[in-house]
Amino acid sequence: MILDATAANRFIWCKKDSESVIWIDIEKNLEVKPTIYADNSQSPFLPKFFDTIIFDPPHGWGGGNPIYLYPDAETYNSKFSKPRLIPTYYGWDKFKNQRELIGYLYKAQKEFYRILKDDGMLWFKWNTIRISLHRALSLFELWHIMMEISVKSPTQSAGNNPTYWVCMMKKKVDYVQSILC
Repeated sequence: MILDATAANRFIWCKKDSESVIWIDIEKNLEVKPTIYADNSQSPFLPKFFDTIIFDPPHGWGGGNPIYLYPDAETYNSKFSKPRLIPTYYGWDKFKNQRELIGYLYKAQKEFYRILKDDGMLWFKWNTIRISLHRALSLFELWHIMMEISVKSPTQSAGNNPTYWVCMMKKKVDYVQSILC
């Protein structure tokens, strides 16, 4: 089972419906509704439930979300229909300042540790528009970084600020208990 912990309008997904994915978000005003409205830092899921978690959090704060319209993936490749445009949503309105965003990232990664299977993978997407990748990753002390991928796509990056996908796996329980105690 896969969790998209920050579904927004499922923008990163080509296929926006799947029985293998649960999409959650706290935002009520979305074009493509999540499976469940939930706070990913206090989720309703059982421990060790997910095989994979996708985490594409807000990369900034203070409102001012740039809103772009992108073709819906289901109609994008069709020769016979005009693509339906869906808005992006970045969640910058959820945090007043950097401290709030950093606190959220820290709480969310702790919750992901609880709900991800021991051999599961956390995929974290980060754009360096306001906070460096190094600073963001320093919050993920419960995780081993397995892979880091730099993305050059104009739909995945903000100007000259690079975007990264980072794959992580859980650290062993004895190490984590020493951190949490």
